[in-house]
Amino acid sequence: MQPLVIKLQGGLGNQMFQYAFGLSVAKKMNAQLYLDLSFYNQNHGLTPRSYALEVFGGQTKIAERKIVDSFFRPGLLQRVLKKAGLDRHTLYREKTMRFDKSVFDITPPVYFEGFWQSEQYFNSIENEIRSAFAFKKPLNTQSQKIAGEIAQQQHPVSIHVRRGDYVTSASTNELHGICSIAYYQKAIALIKQKVTNPTFYFFSDDAEWVAKNLIATDDNAVLVQHNEGDDSWQDMALMSKCRHHIIANSSFSWWAAWLNPGSEKMVIAPANWFAAKVSNLDTLDLIPKNWIQLPND
Repeated sequence: MQPLVIKLQGGLGNQMFQYAFGLSVAKKMNAQLYLDLSFYNQNHGLTPRSYALEVFGGQTKIAERKIVDSFFRPGLLQRVLKKAGLDRHTLYREKTMRFDKSVFDITPPVYFEGFWQSEQYFNSIENEIRSAFAFKKPLNTQSQKIAGEIAQQQHPVSIHVRRGDYVTSASTNELHGICSIAYYQKAIALIKQKVTNPTFYFFSDDAEWVAKNLIATDDNAVLVQHNEGDDSWQDMALMSKCRHHIIANSSFSWWAAWLNPGSEKMVIAPANWFAAKVSNLDTLDLIPKNWIQLPND
């Protein structure tokens, strides 16, 4: 089988988009999927990240240096074949965030670089993706307790508030922006209109800010703040167990909502995924059609 290499970059949510894309395209091409982890060894000036897909325990194949080099630093024979028009190695970089169906027509060997943030890339193998993203690591004691509480609620609602580098890094803030207090207030009000006696579970990398600005005393609310560092993935696992979701402009909570298989789930998402108005950041294909979008500025 010819190789199909996916460059992984970003945190867990981004890696999940890239891996789901890779699984789908590799299956269509009958190619062998490899993951290039070189991004995590580079000094790129972005928020430090690491390979995170091991929480799902899947049998992933990591691309060896020689496989990656065949696309970027081909050997003499490959260069000769390329000059003769006989080398088929393709390096394909994502052009925009819109769904690009042409990727399924490329002949491997191929190296893909991008974020691929649309379920249209993998909705044809939805069950396989859900199986691949079943959490294999056990929850810690406190998360198990909260998971048990969520299971007993009639309408548990996860609320994800992403701050962190969206606030502390000027360049990241300029690109992504943050969801306003008004966005969360409108989303919570909408949930209350549609759902009887909801229980709100707040997840954030800035629990103190959430407690001060978002949690109303008259709400049935729980602030989840024990999962940090290597345990951060457990917030996604817990959010996915809720019945409804209010997500941030974050692939982390996008996946938490998507992993919930409930057919009657209500998902509220921000209308503006990015603060920067750039043409190649068109997110029309990012939010599933049955999710509700509200202004978040």
